[in-house]
Amino acid sequence: MQNNNNLSETSRRFEKETKIMVRLFGDAINKEELQQKIESYNGNIELVFKELVQRSIENEDNLEAESKTDEPNNKEQVQHCLFILATENTNNKSVQKEIEKTEVGETKPGINLQGYCNNETCLASKAKLPVWVNIGFDNITFISDKASFNCPDCKKSTVNAIVKAMFYNSEHSICTSGDSIPVNDNNYQCSYSIKSGLSYELKASKIRQHAKNIEDLRERSENAMNSIEIKNLVTELQKYEITVVKPPSLKGNERLLEKIQADYGGDFNQAFDIGRFTILCDNPTKLQTAVAVMKKAEQFNLI
Repeated sequence: MQNNNNLSETSRRFEKETKIMVRLFGDAINKEELQQKIESYNGNIELVFKELVQRSIENEDNLEAESKTDEPNNKEQVQHCLFILATENTNNKSVQKEIEKTEVGETKPGINLQGYCNNETCLASKAKLPVWVNIGFDNITFISDKASFNCPDCKKSTVNAIVKAMFYNSEHSICTSGDSIPVNDNNYQCSYSIKSGLSYELKASKIRQHAKNIEDLRERSENAMNSIEIKNLVTELQKYEITVVKPPSLKGNERLLEKIQADYGGDFNQAFDIGRFTILCDNPTKLQTAVAVMKKAEQFNLI
């Protein structure tokens, strides 16, 4: 009885949106199924819409070639639906207030999942705010719309609709149940969209040097400091009156060994500051910009 009441309430709240989407996607979903889908996404119309678009695209791909000419153009459908949803209740105003995108939780090194909490007593759930769940360095598997992760707001295992995965400062891999080869990367930050209904496997571990010994580590660092990628990055920064100072040599062996023992328990593959640059900026904003450019270092083939 409680579920029926919730469904009825959802139907009333999103009656207008339901009519629009049934009109556009009626061949892929009926009204009752659509109402259930809206309920499962906790009233997030955008997520429901994206799933219906994806479903329509997949249905169209499966049609035989001769029947495609009779199908409505999916791109036109999407544009029409976006136009209707975007202009609904605007009263033809040319100036509209932008809706602030607010997120709950924080991202930390390792695996971070963004999703929606379905706990009725959770404030983030009531406000339909996306939440970030940090998993850290781990190996996990989940089905995107049947997950069970702890909400950072209510602390309950009620985050069950995952829409995005973000790996921060880690070596990682991600794949779905249908992938034969996982996607592997080790950039500072990588984000991936999570599709509804798919099973995912995510792995994240701390970034390491993968050197054979101290001598190999120093050689790798020397090559990196003199690489064309680093030179391109330095050149790019210097274009904007940012001074980059390179020390004459790598960190000395004695100091390096001392740091490896004290900070990394003797694991030399965790040492990344063997060769360093100093960046000089004339104001905080320019420094902030320089850091942002370096964080996008994949464009220079760096991690």
